[in-house]
Amino acid sequence: MIIKKDYLNKNNNYLEMEKEGLEKAINNFDKRFKNKEIERTNFLKGLEEFSKKQIDLNKRINKEAQNKK
Repeated sequence: MIIKKDYLNKNNNYLEMEKEGLEKAINNFDKRFKNKEIERTNFLKGLEEFSKKQIDLNKRINKEAQNKK
């Protein structure tokens, strides 16, 4: 029996998917803060962590874009 692995041939951009997921998480975190489910200090700490993740992700996206050239 031959099994084709087409999922390896698909051009899935995992970094873009990760970026979309991070944006959804930030939006959800913001909604929770607006509904007063999270204290301000915890919100600021969370935003700091999200910003670190975004900076790292943008660096990886730029690195991959340069490698494709």
